[in-house]
Amino acid sequence: MAALAVVIGHCSERLWPEYARFSASYFGAGMFGVFVFFMVSGFIIPASLERGRSLGAFWVGRFFRLYPLFWGSLIAAMVLYAAGRFSLQSGFAADPVLNLVTNATMAQFFLGAPDTQVIGAAWTLTYELAFYMMVSLLFLAGLNRRSVPLAFLALGLILPAGLLLQVRMVNGPEANLSGRVLVVVATVAIAVFFARRAATGRGAVAAVLLASIVVPLVLNQPGPSGYTTAIFATMFVGTVLYRMTAGEIGAKLGWGVFGFAVCLIFALKLLQQPYLDPHTGAVVTWKKEAITIIGAYLLFGAALLLRRYAFPRPLMFLGRISYSLYLMHALVLQAISPWTVSVAGIPATWLTWGAWMIGSIALATSTYYAIEKPCQDLGRRVIAKMDARA
Repeated sequence: MAALAVVIGHCSERLWPEYARFSASYFGAGMFGVFVFFMVSGFIIPASLERGRSLGAFWVGRFFRLYPLFWGSLIAAMVLYAAGRFSLQSGFAADPVLNLVTNATMAQFFLGAPDTQVIGAAWTLTYELAFYMMVSLLFLAGLNRRSVPLAFLALGLILPAGLLLQVRMVNGPEANLSGRVLVVVATVAIAVFFARRAATGRGAVAAVLLASIVVPLVLNQPGPSGYTTAIFATMFVGTVLYRMTAGEIGAKLGWGVFGFAVCLIFALKLLQQPYLDPHTGAVVTWKKEAITIIGAYLLFGAALLLRRYAFPRPLMFLGRISYSLYLMHALVLQAISPWTVSVAGIPATWLTWGAWMIGSIALATSTYYAIEKPCQDLGRRVIAKMDARA
């Protein structure tokens, strides 16, 4: 449902200016979808890491789950670009080789300017990657099960981060010496803290490596710092709900954290100053993000309450191909040209919308079976060999 919301939102915003203004002012289907994704990641990733396997096995699984398909989407985008069927963002041409390598890391949204991304929707994967590193650090330090205080800490940092932290503190146009010193100090402090809590020497080395990557990345985020913190807070709220379903904390505490997060987001959005959306000309008030983000929370909460019931098979199938659908629809929206004439009384815009939706699902199905699933299976075999050697 989250992936489908993203595709519907992106298709509709391209075709109907009225919908684009509605999306900017009241409810963004794309933002709704990605916040559901963030909740899902917060719920799933700790469970994946804590199955009794090693940290190395976790990262091997994540690599084969994410990178082959992501690299495939980058290659496909370059091929389509060469054929004149895909446009790259303005900043990419400044240094195409460096920007392509940067995109291939999956940390592109934090490493470079936002207008150097090949697949625009892939900005969320940078947050996912950073969250994996955060969870890994907590795992090494034995703090991974303290999800309730971690969620409250992240939620409590939303407002201070938004007020105090500048964007792109490492290589941004306004980056300065004091900001870079702060990044270095924060990186060293966090690396030392987690290294000292690690149970083994290898764990300490891994903690230093992870901290040295994730702290500068997160502090170099290009968007509003409060928004970035809200994303990570959402993931940690998802982790709290996982602890609840696993029986590690009570239902009252789990739903209490969930409810507190919803109320806090609503209260913080009330403080948001209206601004003019540069793409649609719509005035954006507190309503858009409050309705959209809280809606994502409520959908996830409702699905969690209904988890004992069977979901419709089409939705289950879309769930399996959701990662492919998320990446591939960006290619389809450019590769398939819009209809220019009506057919059998059906407006051209609706024909285009249908072609984009069907094309996205069809391509995602193909890439799931051709790339994503075989690579996941390969990852499982590699992990099995690692377990056997251990």
